[in-house]
Amino acid sequence: MWALIKKEIRVLCASPILPVTGALFLFLTGIAFTAYLTQTSFSELPEASIRGMIYFMSMVLLFISPFLTMRSFAEEKRTGTIELLKTSPLSDLQIVLAKYLSLLILLAALLALTIEFPLFLFWVGDPDPLPMALAYAGLFLLGAAFLAIGLFMSVLTKSQMLAAILTFVTTITLWFLEEVGGKFGAKISIIGHAHSFGLGVLDLTDLAYYFLTVFFFLFLTFSLSLSLLFSFSLFS
Repeated sequence: MWALIKKEIRVLCASPILPVTGALFLFLTGIAFTAYLTQTSFSELPEASIRGMIYFMSMVLLFISPFLTMRSFAEEKRTGTIELLKTSPLSDLQIVLAKYLSLLILLAALLALTIEFPLFLFWVGDPDPLPMALAYAGLFLLGAAFLAIGLFMSVLTKSQMLAAILTFVTTITLWFLEEVGGKFGAKISIIGHAHSFGLGVLDLTDLAYYFLTVFFFLFLTFSLSLSLLFSFSLFS
């Protein structure tokens, strides 16, 4: 399984997708950090916090996650290499987990590249490290949920672009349910459960939400593999 994980990471790193999305992520994150830290209005004075940056990073992940996941299975089916995977010694579960873990490693690497921003706050001030750590944990869980959704959408089609569109439509719908879905929408909103992490609060309900979301979409992906639908496309 580790061989497949390394192969997936190499393929993504060799394509222009990861460098472009990574550069965009770091550029926008840097702008958000600078803008939030230097605001000097009477109502919002500067503070040694990354809350504003974390929320903006969540929005950026919403847009770049579809591009990270769109090739996972869609490209394998388009080129016919999915048949090689199906005949490999790996089980369907191992294939799904390997592809997902490779995406999680890349997500962790992207977040690790932004560690300079909280380190800067420790250099110039004396912030509380626990809220920062929880904010990053919440951001990682949010990104993990995005990636699980994208992996499932990539199974449904041979088109990378269509997989990205399906992922974006699904994630942005779950994002705005907090505002338009009432109390029920707030409970299943994918961003609504990230707020407590940004405030430095560890809520087991929010933690369970992200674990269940990841499990649900990985289960759907695995279920398709069991029914031999890796080579089938619901959408062309």
